[in-house]
Amino acid sequence: MKQLLNRLSLSKKITISFISIALVSVLSMNYLSNFYYSRATQQDFYNIAEKTTVSLNHELEIYFQQIAKSTYAMNSGVLRYSSVLLQQGDSGLIQDWLRDDSSLSPEKRTVVREILNKFIAFNYSEIEDIYLMSNDQRVLQANGVPTEAQLANLPWFNEPLNTELEIFPTFHLGPQNIPLIAVSIPIYDVNDTKISGRLVLHMRLTEINNIMGNMRMGETGYIFMVSEDGKIVYHPNSGLLGASVEETELSWLALSNSNSLQTWHGEQYLVSYSISEFTGWKTIVLVPLKEMATGLKIAQKSAIVVMTLLILLIMITVPTAANRITRPTIQLKKAMEKLQTGDLTVRAPISQRRDEIQLLSISFNRMAERLNDLVNTVYNMELKEVQMQLLEKQATIKALQNQINPHLLYNTLDIIKSIAYLEGVPKIEMMAGNLASLYRFTAKLEQEEISLAEELEHLKRYLEIIHIRYTRHFESKVYVDEKYVQVGIIKLSIQPIVENAVKYAVEPRNGKAAVMVSAYPEGNDLVIEIADNGMGFDPAVLENMKQRLALITDQPNHTKTSINSLGLTNVHNRLVLFYGKGYGIEIHSFPNQGTVISVRIPFGIKDNIS
Repeated sequence: MKQLLNRLSLSKKITISFISIALVSVLSMNYLSNFYYSRATQQDFYNIAEKTTVSLNHELEIYFQQIAKSTYAMNSGVLRYSSVLLQQGDSGLIQDWLRDDSSLSPEKRTVVREILNKFIAFNYSEIEDIYLMSNDQRVLQANGVPTEAQLANLPWFNEPLNTELEIFPTFHLGPQNIPLIAVSIPIYDVNDTKISGRLVLHMRLTEINNIMGNMRMGETGYIFMVSEDGKIVYHPNSGLLGASVEETELSWLALSNSNSLQTWHGEQYLVSYSISEFTGWKTIVLVPLKEMATGLKIAQKSAIVVMTLLILLIMITVPTAANRITRPTIQLKKAMEKLQTGDLTVRAPISQRRDEIQLLSISFNRMAERLNDLVNTVYNMELKEVQMQLLEKQATIKALQNQINPHLLYNTLDIIKSIAYLEGVPKIEMMAGNLASLYRFTAKLEQEEISLAEELEHLKRYLEIIHIRYTRHFESKVYVDEKYVQVGIIKLSIQPIVENAVKYAVEPRNGKAAVMVSAYPEGNDLVIEIADNGMGFDPAVLENMKQRLALITDQPNHTKTSINSLGLTNVHNRLVLFYGKGYGIEIHSFPNQGTVISVRIPFGIKDNIS
């Protein structure tokens, strides 16, 4: 493939490149828009589904609690009922029956059933039947007398009494196989407030159908409910009511996550559910993805149309544009081929466009003209070459003559020293000698390590010059134990600090000051202190200097310090670069008392340092 592309012309390469880039761009855009739009659609669905299911659960909770509240007066016996079978003043027959039905006459048992049937008739039409159940599992049915076999099939019969309202999921009962739910309401004895039984309402799904049936998601999407044990409580398909999810066509559903995208029979479905804190049931919304992502299909179709139009546009325009772009290049190529044959008179056409091809054509023409001149004037070129060599040699000689020879300064200082010796001026002799020594020492500023003894030796020579300047009052002292003088230290680490002390502590006081240099070990390090009794740093200047030193410690390689600068920051930077972040200088200044600058270096004896 690579060899095939290499054989293609520049025009075809440009065309293929443009088309490839356009295809990749459009396909990437289509994929990304599809991906993010799909995610946004899913999230919108999950948000809507969550609000819907939570609202439905809340409505059902209110519905069941209202039903329970409507029975409290009947259960406690505070309501009076008129009946030909009742004696005047009789009330609370339900409470009496729950305590002991043997004390009730058959007429009063009939009245209890009558009370239950009146509640059915005047309150909720969806109530199919009512049962009273005592602590000793005696059961009274509003419509009939249940057999033991019938009671055993009821989902609530063998369940222990609960102090809370219970909802038993959908089950089928009777010859007509009616789907029902059971609402178990605890009844408390009005005498001792202990639970004495339960009132069980068998209810058809009429009201649940009214609540759930009005909610639609998409064209074919729907909402259904599943109990904690996996049975279908409500479903638009009544044939699934009461059945286990695993035994129905919904067995493919995975309900481990509240929001998920699942596939069944090659179609994707959005699944979302919330769990009712009251019943523990899951209210599930199931909608095909294609119904919620109609906008995505429009976007996909639009992207395909745009991609098709773009490809057609590129196929038409790119070859024409590529030919116009590459035509000057082809003409330049032909001119180069003629030049290779020895035709030095050939020239490339100059296009009117100001682009790189025009510059190449102009350069080619200039090159051809120059080649023509070179071939015709070989002798002149040789003469010019000789002349250029002579000029180069003259420039070299002039540069050598203009070089500053450091030895001139050394020799001059030595001559001054000799004259001072002959003339009997020892101070000038000493200053010239010390200055020459210091200049030789500081002429090169490479960061190389020397012994502390050598550093202190040159420091003392500098201090001798200061003593000559301030003969009467200036004091200096260098007291470093001999066992520390072979420790290695970066060249010019102490003298610049002492020079700063002279400049800012000694000179302002006209020499009436002192500079002390000492050293002491601290762990595996050696600390060298340079102290003066000057006026100390201004607090703002001191804070700024400490910040600069801290910045150098953190980023020594990125701090702008001149290599010829011998100030505190330069000394600190060189020490940090050479020894590491744990080393360098530290400033302690006391207003009107003086300054102490500490230089910390690793305590390592350098026997091989000259």
